[in-house]
Amino acid sequence: MPPTCNPCCPFCHRVLLTLETKGAHYDLSYVDFADKPQWIVDNFGGKVPIIQEGDFKLVDSDKIVEWLEEKIPSPPMKADSPDAAGKLFPAFRGYILSKPEEEEEKKAAFVAALDALESALAAAPGPLFGGTQLNAVDAALAPKLYHALTATKHFKGFDLYAQPGYEAVKKYRLALSEHPAWKKTDYGQEAIIKGWTKAIAANK
Repeated sequence: MPPTCNPCCPFCHRVLLTLETKGAHYDLSYVDFADKPQWIVDNFGGKVPIIQEGDFKLVDSDKIVEWLEEKIPSPPMKADSPDAAGKLFPAFRGYILSKPEEEEEKKAAFVAALDALESALAAAPGPLFGGTQLNAVDAALAPKLYHALTATKHFKGFDLYAQPGYEAVKKYRLALSEHPAWKKTDYGQEAIIKGWTKAIAANK
């Protein structure tokens, strides 16, 4: 089961966390988006993650994790996602790519998304949405939160850990850092910063 991924893509990370949590055997290959293979462009519109098994090929993290849940039902990961989990990444992208004249407005939207996530996590079984194990919500959210907290600190000077409160979010990040699936798939903050440096430059 060889997945093809971008080294620091949160959607690819979601698939890898799902594979690790389910104990699947896989042979991973990475794609350099600065030199994207033509077969990915021709067959998949240049998108990753891609998962292959024999002649079967599937692209899009949503479809891949659904397929994995059917193919490897144990341990089960399927879970309903709270609205707060889905709102964080768009708010983060708006803030990190904001122009100077809109930065305060976009920052306020990002903080509001973090506040909503804090409330949702505080009401979850904890410390993760899956309790002590990753579920589908965690696999989707955790890489996006990783990008958000790393990039906003580096580029905007917004350090969540210097903010009062957010105890549930901080416990969430700590629990993730200690989880075996996360340890095996963590690509490091430098990769995130490098990727968003390019995205910010392209947005100017």
